[in-house]
Amino acid sequence: MPDNTSDDYSRTIPVDPVIHIETFATHQTLTWKAGSRSQFVEAVRVLNAVSPTASVVVDDTAVAGRRDRSLADIDSGNDTVTYLRIEPDAPWTVSWEQRTRPIVSVSGAPPETLCRRIHRRTTDCSDWSGEAIATLHRLLNDETS
Repeated sequence: MPDNTSDDYSRTIPVDPVIHIETFATHQTLTWKAGSRSQFVEAVRVLNAVSPTASVVVDDTAVAGRRDRSLADIDSGNDTVTYLRIEPDAPWTVSWEQRTRPIVSVSGAPPETLCRRIHRRTTDCSDWSGEAIATLHRLLNDETS
């Protein structure tokens, strides 16, 4: 069963871990509990839409302030990194943040297949049901039920 503790399922995707979607005037943000930073970095590195030279905003507790790097320069084993935001030449960004548990977020206007692929590669979720795929489609395309 998805780890959703809310009674409001209207803005969530029924997968495990659950994806929460927030809609803003200019973009949407999808977030979920995720795995390790190295799992995230590997998931992004295999995406065709993300070049090895893509810009990455890095927050590292060993360095004051956030730094810009390229994806190729990211050391996924660095234990002091608490935040990564990948900014490919696309209408979306993808981030990993160390909170109580690691969180992945995809913001902007991401394609549905990208959302599913990153979710599967950054969690233990191996497959999506037809209902989950339909809900993602409906929410990303602002369709009402």
